[in-house]
Amino acid sequence: MKKYTALLLLVLIVQSSCKKFLEVESLHRISGNNYWKSKADVEAFTVDLYAKFRNKLTQTSFIPATGDLRTGYIKFTSTVNANTVGEVSRRIVYDYIARNDLKRVVGNYVWNTDLTSGGIFYPSMKFNSITVWTEFYQVIQGANILIDQIEKGVPGLSPADEGQYRGEAAFIRSLAYFMMVRIYGDVPYYTEPYIKDAMGRENMVSVVNKCIADVEKYKESLPVAYGDPAFRAVRATKGAALTLQMHMNMWNAGFDKAKAAAYYSAAADLGQKLLDLKAYELIPISSFSAVMLGRSPEGIFEFNQSINYEPQPNPIAFFGEMVLKFPNKGPGSDNNSSHAYIKPAYLSKIYGTGVDLRKDLWFNSQTMLAGSGSFEFLKFKGDIVSGATGLYGVPEWGLIIFRYADALLLRAEALAELNKDTEALEMLNMVRARAGAGSASETGQQLKDVIFMERNRELLGDGCLYFDLIRTGRILDSQWTDNPLTQAQFNDGGWTWPIDNGALLNNPLMKLNSYWQ
Repeated sequence: MKKYTALLLLVLIVQSSCKKFLEVESLHRISGNNYWKSKADVEAFTVDLYAKFRNKLTQTSFIPATGDLRTGYIKFTSTVNANTVGEVSRRIVYDYIARNDLKRVVGNYVWNTDLTSGGIFYPSMKFNSITVWTEFYQVIQGANILIDQIEKGVPGLSPADEGQYRGEAAFIRSLAYFMMVRIYGDVPYYTEPYIKDAMGRENMVSVVNKCIADVEKYKESLPVAYGDPAFRAVRATKGAALTLQMHMNMWNAGFDKAKAAAYYSAAADLGQKLLDLKAYELIPISSFSAVMLGRSPEGIFEFNQSINYEPQPNPIAFFGEMVLKFPNKGPGSDNNSSHAYIKPAYLSKIYGTGVDLRKDLWFNSQTMLAGSGSFEFLKFKGDIVSGATGLYGVPEWGLIIFRYADALLLRAEALAELNKDTEALEMLNMVRARAGAGSASETGQQLKDVIFMERNRELLGDGCLYFDLIRTGRILDSQWTDNPLTQAQFNDGGWTWPIDNGALLNNPLMKLNSYWQ
């Protein structure tokens, strides 16, 4: 254990204390003589990796802050509890995120520190945790160790077991790298179980290509589905691997222009393989709450959030927490109004006046365009834990990463970019049919724009929209965002998040994102 700890301290992730890293029990036992002796050990270690990943994403509003709040279409509600250190002074941070004022977001004490005022306790929103990549690298190193130990041999594992666990590890580490690329840009990349040399950041296109190859190497050993229904969508499957590869190819297509056609072609082919699995379906729009709850037939991969996993789920992690109010949240002085609303002009633009059941079921027609705390986004409505009040009186949602509608629209986009309009329309209209909307018939650039707008409608609140703006280049155009970047800002990394200074410790090869310096 001393040798292992010494090596660990030299890893890139030195900004985290060794003690904190070793708090995960199975990681603590990595070098013990009594570990890696059975399938149960491998299973426990794998479950720990998912849990550590999930914990990173639920420290704060990670997915909303990185994926929707930065679009500029979400605004904080000024009518909630007006306590000086209460909800108004905390929730105004949504406006700073929308304006890309991230230095203020990660530095202000009001939302990054636990506060008490007037007998009310306001738990920290911890937006500064987004700048710390330590936990991602803990997950990655754990995945590296898992593959290494399986290749060395673990008693009791069948060849099928070995393939499955290697596939899960490759999926987990590639997903972690991909999430980091989308928020930090270039990142250090390694797959060795232990590493002692200082590392610099690798070009993100190269990192993503390595991840695509990594998933490709192991994905065929993953199951299409697990026998245990409790594992639906919350453990890596062949469908989850295909969808991750689709997203990674579409990301690189936006940054590696010379090879864009090859990326689009790969994404389209991967999407066809996903369809061929026949493992997923678009559930009726009237039952859509089951998608947000998690483990639905539409779910491809997600992190479950449940009172079965912790004494109290962290509600701030979910977009729904900020866009619902009592009685769709528990009673409390801060729940009489929603904490944020979606700008009326944006909703009018994407939904228009045509027939669309999403518009009817996800919004209250009387308050949809209110632009105030009376607004609610009922897409996230669900059952509230009995007796829960205040901040914690929210439905139990799944932390959705990939779902079938997203994959269909991604394939539609790839096909449209390849000028295969007929096939693209088929994918697009599957999603529109579920929403009760009319079939699209556009072609060429109009079709590409229609698909982008459909992603805005369908995936609103899912954490995809800012990344869509980035990879398609629409972040540069005020037609598509209220907070466009200039080309110079984009080139300098204005679309990224700051990286915590701790990444520089003991690593002379490390550089931070220049835009935020």
